[in-house]
Amino acid sequence: MTAKPGPAVGLMLATVADATTGQVAPARVLTAAKRAEEAGFDGVYLGDHLLHPHPILESIVTLSAVAAVTERVCLGPCVLLAGLRKPVVLAKQLSTLAAFAPGRLRVGVGVGGEYPAEFEAAGVPLVERGKRMETVLRGVRSLLSSGTAGGDLAFAPVAPDVPFLLAGWKEVSLRRAATDGDGWIGYLLKPDSFRRRRDFLLNHRAELGRADQPFPTGMLIPVHVAPGSAGEAATTASAAWGELTKASARLPEHLFAAGQPEQIAEKLHWYWKAGCTEFMLGPADQGAGYLDQVELLATEVLPLLRQFS
Repeated sequence: MTAKPGPAVGLMLATVADATTGQVAPARVLTAAKRAEEAGFDGVYLGDHLLHPHPILESIVTLSAVAAVTERVCLGPCVLLAGLRKPVVLAKQLSTLAAFAPGRLRVGVGVGGEYPAEFEAAGVPLVERGKRMETVLRGVRSLLSSGTAGGDLAFAPVAPDVPFLLAGWKEVSLRRAATDGDGWIGYLLKPDSFRRRRDFLLNHRAELGRADQPFPTGMLIPVHVAPGSAGEAATTASAAWGELTKASARLPEHLFAAGQPEQIAEKLHWYWKAGCTEFMLGPADQGAGYLDQVELLATEVLPLLRQFS
């Protein structure tokens, strides 16, 4: 993804509505994407849901707008709930997006399930979501590579080089990622848990004869830059992330990188030492303070991450 030393660093764009106002902010998304590119982030990414506790922008359409206002950064969903979509339609969307942003599209893919209503609305049984995702992914990759959908009609444009990074931390998800993915994205894992799963992935890749092929292992990490102690900032971040996701229980504060820039960099360095080659940084404040957080990450945190070696 990047020739720079140290980890690749991406920024999560705030496509969920402000929890206070209930309003989505498309202009804010584009402003953040442009600022991230200007600051030297390697990529910009966004979440994906058809239904959510808050209003949310659709991911592929939003990425097309992001592609139009940027030139260099990689972009993609982190992660796409592919099982909610028809393979031929999704493949057509992704190949078109890749045509407008050559060499920049990277697709994170996950199973989802935290909001059962969106699976019901899409007509996908919740218990079948894993196998459904595998089927859709195979279909999409085949279309992107071959340009053939059957019959006399051509599927175009093709995009055979789009990488797919799979998510999930259970063994079945890790085996799927090692077998079918071009990389892996972790979420809500401590550094030691990340390391164990990374080791599992790389061992399985070796068993498949793919040890010499690139396989980035990254983490989506909620972050919050704030003065004072890391503990206080993590408490604020946990509450904000809980409101954003409407999680049934507050997430443990140790899963957040929060506090002053140096404290955040220290926390992220633990993941780097555990083998994390890529960070997707998700500001916990995705409301009125989001752009301020983007600026702090750009000017105060990113330079520290570039010093990792």
